[in-house]
Amino acid sequence: MNHLLRTLGRTLLIQPTCRLCRHPLSSGSEDPEICPPCLTRFKLRDGLQGHDPLPWHGLAHYEGAFRRLLLQMKRRPADRGLSALIGCLRATLPMVDAAVLVPIPSWKHHRANPLPNLIARGLGPVRADLLQRTRASAGQHHLGRQQRLCNLSGAFRADAGGTTLELWLVDDILTTGGTALAAKQALEHAGHRVLGLVCLGRTPAVGLRR
Repeated sequence: MNHLLRTLGRTLLIQPTCRLCRHPLSSGSEDPEICPPCLTRFKLRDGLQGHDPLPWHGLAHYEGAFRRLLLQMKRRPADRGLSALIGCLRATLPMVDAAVLVPIPSWKHHRANPLPNLIARGLGPVRADLLQRTRASAGQHHLGRQQRLCNLSGAFRADAGGTTLELWLVDDILTTGGTALAAKQALEHAGHRVLGLVCLGRTPAVGLRR
């Protein structure tokens, strides 16, 4: 019995498991950290991209099981599944190696959203010092697109940083793009060039949630 338990223990230690569901990974898995059922369930295979309201690259639509997963990770950012999602996102990005990444800072002083900074640091060189919030903004969930843009006007300040840089913004979720456009405006006013935004989740056009 003891021998059997030791053998089982060694198998569990050696056998890699999916970082999202913890089930054992087979040797033929497409991703070395995520099992095929999770790739299908969370729709992580191909990534997303678009140009409205600015060029953006994302991992999956912010809905259903993937939305619940990101909400869980926002509460527990140390979850090892986050690094697996960042790895999936990296595999879909054509510009990561040459990109300078600027995470969009949260307006909250307490319980600030940790994900944008963690995502950026998991992808490449980060310049978090270039962008700061100048004021808190009112809750966005009840506002229309134009109201959101007005609500965020002047919400960021950017530093020139001594040289002009080509940058990608990083956020966890892209919805209407009001926050990203306000951050882009501040950085470009400081002399930088913002090429677009990288995110984990993109809210579908119908049924915006925030």
